[in-house]
Amino acid sequence: MKIFAAMKILLAAATEMETGPLQQLYLNYRDTYYAGLGISFLTTGIGMLATAVRLSAAVQNSDFDLIIQAGIAGTFDNNLALCGVYRISEDTVADMGVEEDHVWKDVFDMQLVKGNEKPFRNGKLYAPVLAASYLEGIPPATAISVNEISTRLERIKQLRKKYNPALESMEGAALHFIGAEYNIPFIQLRAVSNYIGERDKANWKIKEAITNLNETLSLLLKKLSLEPMGKSVTS
Repeated sequence: MKIFAAMKILLAAATEMETGPLQQLYLNYRDTYYAGLGISFLTTGIGMLATAVRLSAAVQNSDFDLIIQAGIAGTFDNNLALCGVYRISEDTVADMGVEEDHVWKDVFDMQLVKGNEKPFRNGKLYAPVLAASYLEGIPPATAISVNEISTRLERIKQLRKKYNPALESMEGAALHFIGAEYNIPFIQLRAVSNYIGERDKANWKIKEAITNLNETLSLLLKKLSLEPMGKSVTS
C-alpha cells in the first residue's frame, strides 16, 4: 500500500445510531481534529447480505485507502466487561452449514468450501496486520458473524465449542471478505453491548457502548490524521 499525505476513509456501520456521534463531530471539527482525512460515512443496514451488497457497491469504483467498520456486539465471554472496545483480528461465518444430531457442521466441515480457498485461511477471515502504532490501546478479539442473534442455550454451546469466539456480530465477516476481495485495508471495531444469551435488554449497555465506540473512533482518526498509514501486510 502506498504512503500518502491524505487518506480517504470509508466508515461503515449497520445503523446510523452506531456512528452518529462521530458524524456530528466530523461535520463540526473536520478541519481541526481530522485535517488531512476524507471520511465518507456508509450505513449498510443490518446483516451480512445488506452489508455485502452496499459495501461492495461503495468500494467498486472508489479509491479508499482504508475501510473502518464500527458497531456493537455481544460477547460469549462473561469475563469481558460491557462497553469495552475491541478490534477484530479474525471473523468467521458461523451460520452457513447444517445441524445434524445436535452437532453443527459448517460448509468447511461439509467440504463445500475449501478451508484455504481465498479469502479464507483455515475457514477464517483474518484482518490485515497494519504496520502503524495507531491501533495501540485497542485490544484484539476474535469474532463470529451470524444473521440470527444467538439466544438458544444449545446453539450458544455449539458456537462456543466450534469457534471459541469472544464476540458476535451480524456484519463483520462481510467486511473481512470484501476487504480481502478488493485488496483494501480494513479495521473492524466492536463495542460490547451485551452478553450472549441475555435477552433482558434492561441489562444491555447499548448507549454506553456506542459512546465508548465513538470515542475510540475519534481517537483513532485523530492519530491517522497525524500519522498517515503506511504499508499493510497480511499476517
